[in-house]
Amino acid sequence: MFLRIMTRRLKMKVGIRTTGRLNGMPFDEVCRWMAANGFETIDVPNINADMVKTASSHGVGIGQVDLVAGSDLLSDDTDKQKQAVQASIASIQNAIDHGVKNMFYVAPAPADPSQGRAATFEQWKRTMPAIVDFADSNGATIALEGWPGGSPHFDRIGANPEMLRAMFEVCPSEAFGINYDPSHLIRLGVDYLRMLEEFGHRVHHVHAKDTKFDSEALYLYGRMSPSLDQPKAFGEDWWRYCIPGEGEADWAHIMKNLEDFGYDGILSIEHEDVRYWGSWEVEAEGFIRARTHLKKYM
Repeated sequence: MFLRIMTRRLKMKVGIRTTGRLNGMPFDEVCRWMAANGFETIDVPNINADMVKTASSHGVGIGQVDLVAGSDLLSDDTDKQKQAVQASIASIQNAIDHGVKNMFYVAPAPADPSQGRAATFEQWKRTMPAIVDFADSNGATIALEGWPGGSPHFDRIGANPEMLRAMFEVCPSEAFGINYDPSHLIRLGVDYLRMLEEFGHRVHHVHAKDTKFDSEALYLYGRMSPSLDQPKAFGEDWWRYCIPGEGEADWAHIMKNLEDFGYDGILSIEHEDVRYWGSWEVEAEGFIRARTHLKKYM
């Protein structure tokens, strides 16, 4: 397996998702830095003509645009539902108009986070099919990020195979797929490689992000965040997000599985690693270390 990865050149690209200080930097400066450091695409929260022109001038592509998916998609008010659906559709159309057909999507939070995911799923079923149908009929894709939301409710749907199976029954179109991010699966205890084997044909985008466990913190706090100590960012201390190559994920295996499913898209580094945080210089080092690790298998 390892030799196969090392002796074949994969067609995937390495890009970044705007996080941290990138969000506050001029877009031209971001794209210039990316081009100089070997990053090919950027995922952005929104898109306009100036951004497309700027990225293109540096040889950087737009990998993905965020789908507008507000909480009113789960509202019991039918007028609010309709308005929210139209806002989602408008964001897809805007992306298409600017040459981007891959939308990043996180299921919205319910008004009452304690209501349970089964109730949220019933609300979700009323609005998401129309959005998926629009994407499908216009050649766009929607990639669902399996972020579970915060504890104790974990109120977002789509974070585990049980819910993904149900969601794909409601929206069977392959326009609706997965933004594969092993970091969430690892910290939830879901087998991230088995999940990729089951849903690999649905992968429309990949977030290159990892999770690291801390045995000492697990001893101190259990699977809870600290009660008296100051918790670190991007985790609950017993686990935390980290860059690829410094966590639990086997990226050689992930990339082989992706290739086996014909995935030739983007590995987008979502940098949420507290060890490479605090200044742009340190964040940039995190991006570069992550890219270097991924490139070993390309």
